[in-house]
Amino acid sequence: MVNFVYSLAQDPTLTPGANFDLSAWKLQTLRESDNSFTEISNTSELKVHSSKFFYTDGTDGAMVFRVPSNGGTTSSGTKYPRVELRQTGASGNWKLSDENEHYLTAQCQVIEVAQVKPKTIIGQIHGSESNSEMLKLRWTGYKDGECFVEARFQTNDNAGSEYGVKLATGLSLGDMIDYSISMKNGEVIVTVNGNSASQTYTSQFYGTTDRYYFKAGNYIQWNDEIVSAPPVVFGVNKLYKLSLHRDTGTSIIDLNEVNKSFKIYPNPAIDYVILETNSSKLSNAKLQIFDESGRLRMEMNYPKSQLPGGNSQRISLSELESGLYYIRIISDSMAETKKLLISNQQENR
Repeated sequence: MVNFVYSLAQDPTLTPGANFDLSAWKLQTLRESDNSFTEISNTSELKVHSSKFFYTDGTDGAMVFRVPSNGGTTSSGTKYPRVELRQTGASGNWKLSDENEHYLTAQCQVIEVAQVKPKTIIGQIHGSESNSEMLKLRWTGYKDGECFVEARFQTNDNAGSEYGVKLATGLSLGDMIDYSISMKNGEVIVTVNGNSASQTYTSQFYGTTDRYYFKAGNYIQWNDEIVSAPPVVFGVNKLYKLSLHRDTGTSIIDLNEVNKSFKIYPNPAIDYVILETNSSKLSNAKLQIFDESGRLRMEMNYPKSQLPGGNSQRISLSELESGLYYIRIISDSMAETKKLLISNQQENR
């Protein structure tokens, strides 16, 4: 299957919560007054929140996580400060044996790290119990061309020790990183810039009462106790894409590209759109519609060799609000996307 990360332009004047859908997350961050640890779990509050530790980049609209080495830590006894998003709600806190696939995809850059210990965690699968960090996706390095990202797995045994698999090497600060993490029935798969690794966990070694969730952001592996009286240093990560849907994976496409394999009309649309393709057969075709934030809103699968009704079909849009969307077709022979504007929806739908 072909997966994509959408490089959607964000508004540099808005807060992170206004640019990104953070309804399934809470923010673990720091208070500006004294750098002590705090959490923001109220969705309405998170939507308007901005601080010197969590804000929107004024040039490209990225969500910025800025962590000082003297920041406070969580009450669970962790050693390092963080500014991270923690998955919550119905989509989070799943069992080890959950047959549903849980999926996180992100696009980010590491901008600054501490040179003495240049490491930061950009994504995780975490559990509610102690010693339950099944996966930590870690950046290491600050020298141009010598940085790397590795998946840090716990072993599936009584020791639960940690080991790393390098998935992206030869990196420099500021390079774009596309990653995805999934977990289903104890199997964790992580992909970074197209390279993957996996680890399977079983209830023989991991508690059946534990619940798991994703984290994304900036968890620097440094604090002010590592060396005596050090200067305060900052870790800075920028996040351009964050999704809990499988279908926004790891290859960047240009949404402004002129696509010739299919067309849609009318556009702008009201309650429906006509899709036409010049390909007579679309083996294993899938049609998807994403909203402007990259959230999957509609999906239709066509396992047979061609679209119902030949090469043209009418798609109802009655369940979608007015706004900008992206309609995409994926098949064995094509993967293309167009912009779709829905306007003037009927009030009594």
